[in-house]
Amino acid sequence: MSTGLLVLIIVVAVLVIAALIMFSMRGRMAARRQERALQQRRETAAGEHREAAQLREHRAERAERQSRIAKAEAERARAEATMHEEKAGAHERGLADDEFVNDDGSLRDRDEIARETGDRDRGRDTVEVDRQEAERRGLVGGNGDAASAEAPRQRSA
Repeated sequence: MSTGLLVLIIVVAVLVIAALIMFSMRGRMAARRQERALQQRRETAAGEHREAAQLREHRAERAERQSRIAKAEAERARAEATMHEEKAGAHERGLADDEFVNDDGSLRDRDEIARETGDRDRGRDTVEVDRQEAERRGLVGGNGDAASAEAPRQRSA
C-alpha cells in the first residue's frame, strides 16, 4: 500500500471518529440545555408561587387587622348600647332627673346636657330641629327656656 492511501485511511478514520464524538456530544449538550431550561422554569415557578404566597399572607394579615378593628368597634358599640340602656333605665326610675335640672330649678338645654355627658348621639342638628319644633308648637320661648303658662303661644310659619 502506498503512503498516500494509508494517510487517507487514517484521515477518514479520524474524521469518522470525530463525527461520532460530535454526534454523541450533541445529544449530551441538548440534554444539558434541556436540564438548564427545566431548572430555570422550576426557579421561575417557585418564585411566582412565593410571590403569590407573600401576597396572600399580606392580605390575610390585613384581613385579620380589619377583623380586630371591627371586633373592637363592635365591642365599643355594644358597650355604648349597654350604657344607653342603663341610662334609659335610670331615667325611667327617675334616678337621673338631676341631669335635666339646673341648680336654680330651671330645665337645662339639651346641648348643655350633651356636652357634659359626652353623648355623641345628641348632635347640634337634632337639637336645633327639636328646639325649632318646640318653638313652633309654643312649648319653649325663643331663647330655649320653657314657655310660661301665661305667655301666649306663637306659631312661626
